[in-house]
Amino acid sequence: MVLLAAAYALSFFAHSPAKPPADKWCFIVAGDGRSDNPGKRSEDKDGVNALITGEMAQAVLDEKAKFLMWTGDLVHGYETTDPAAFEKQLLSWRQIMMPLYQRHIPVLACRGNHDASSKDAERVWNSVFSGPYALPQNGPETEKNLSFYREQGTVLAIGLDQYKTGVEQVNQPWLDDVLAKHRKPLVFAMGHEPAFMDGRHADTMDSAPAARDAFWKSLIAAGARVFFCGHDHLYDHMVVTQTGPNPGPEMHQFVAGTSGAPFYNAGPYSGNNTIWSLKRVKSITHTYGYMLVEIEGKKATITFKGRTSPGHYEAQDSFSYTSP
Repeated sequence: MVLLAAAYALSFFAHSPAKPPADKWCFIVAGDGRSDNPGKRSEDKDGVNALITGEMAQAVLDEKAKFLMWTGDLVHGYETTDPAAFEKQLLSWRQIMMPLYQRHIPVLACRGNHDASSKDAERVWNSVFSGPYALPQNGPETEKNLSFYREQGTVLAIGLDQYKTGVEQVNQPWLDDVLAKHRKPLVFAMGHEPAFMDGRHADTMDSAPAARDAFWKSLIAAGARVFFCGHDHLYDHMVVTQTGPNPGPEMHQFVAGTSGAPFYNAGPYSGNNTIWSLKRVKSITHTYGYMLVEIEGKKATITFKGRTSPGHYEAQDSFSYTSP
């Protein structure tokens, strides 16, 4: 009887199906597709680099991405004093993204300084991104359609407005509440302006270092290891750790304002870094591109794909981690 039971057990395990692999899927992060000053480049149309922004939309389809995160500066609107002109620019950007809307692929965009500084900017934004084009309506009461989050599988994706609460700041109480109530193994937050100066713009979250530090610590405590942003029109991959004998886990800041805006050159890390140590991993300039984020269970692989020829993008930097 014992031998028969053992034989049955061996037969059962031999024929039991293997545990299925974790689902694989991806999303894309891009930003800064605004035009140069009107008329400087043939691809600039209605405040947008229509050529490269269009290639970003096509990349979402080609990569079979589940959604798109756009880190701000959709359009040039910064110098627009006429709300109707700003609205026309946003409508042009929305039209470029129409292939995604038509396929019900979420387009998750947060505002950049160029989107937030025009006359009646918030009213126009909410008018254009309404109805079927609205952002998730789960943000703070004062920031509906500006800050938001999306849950998908093991991922919590968060879009943060940095202009409503205070310039270069986020709504920290709301963010704390979201991180506490919607715990996921993989947390990805995005904003327009970097948390730490990456060598070009000085107007980053460095402007309010105490608020920036609270923001950064809240992401670390929630298990996040990545922050996506733009503002600088280049690619910069930075590792941030706390100084001192207990540096804690590494955080990675990815700046990729590479979706069509005029190129910037890189510079040194010279911001107000308070208790943090910064290390440059990779810097790429004068290259359009986007970030592909591949998810497999609790593992994430973030790859920057740079433009090598019209419509063709190849991997130029990559980072993987698995959530504990």
